[in-house]
Amino acid sequence: MMGVILKSPTLLDKTMMYHPHGDASIGDALVQLGQKELLIDMQGNWGNIHTGDGAAAPRYIEARLSKFALEVLFNAKTTKWKLSYDSRNREPVTLPVKFPLLLAQGVEGIAVGLASKILPHNFLELIDACIAYLKHDEFELFPDFPTGGYIDVSKYNDGLRGGAVKIRAKIEKQDNKTLVITEIPFGRTTSTLIESIVKANEKGKIKVKRIDDNTAANVEILIHLIPGIKFR
Repeated sequence: MMGVILKSPTLLDKTMMYHPHGDASIGDALVQLGQKELLIDMQGNWGNIHTGDGAAAPRYIEARLSKFALEVLFNAKTTKWKLSYDSRNREPVTLPVKFPLLLAQGVEGIAVGLASKILPHNFLELIDACIAYLKHDEFELFPDFPTGGYIDVSKYNDGLRGGAVKIRAKIEKQDNKTLVITEIPFGRTTSTLIESIVKANEKGKIKVKRIDDNTAANVEILIHLIPGIKFR
């Protein structure tokens, strides 16, 4: 069953056997996993992480585990099991993943008064770090974001408590009157980024004539400056 495409209603029905909180949260979690393009092969409208457009309703999208997920995500021999919440089924206590999946995916959440935020990392850099770790070699590993942009890790503190990173959009000069944004900061969408530019323009911090959002598969936000504005 894992190797075939599953229509979402079937997938949701099966997942709800182990998850007592309804199908909405299951659908949202599935979309977030799929948008990382690592564990799930997707078909249909799964939304856009750049624009913030939502995915289609679960009944209109299809999913299956990727080849990578089938290889590293589950091992029956090393998995510990427990009864599900209604005691009708058995479910894994944890999945012994043969890859630092938490670092690749990134996660944030709040529970029992504790907050956690782990930023996503680059797949290839994680592989190199794993090899270095197994060889007992020193290595450096910093976050990397699916939306691109620039990152300042001078105060990262190896991801420990109190560490911080600064992220910026990637802005290029198209001509003397136009700037183009091709990558956006993690956690932002093109809409929220444009809103921040508009607010800065209203406060007089910058002077913009017009903003065009041509984002599709790739980010492209054109910022048209008013005449006489000079920039480096």
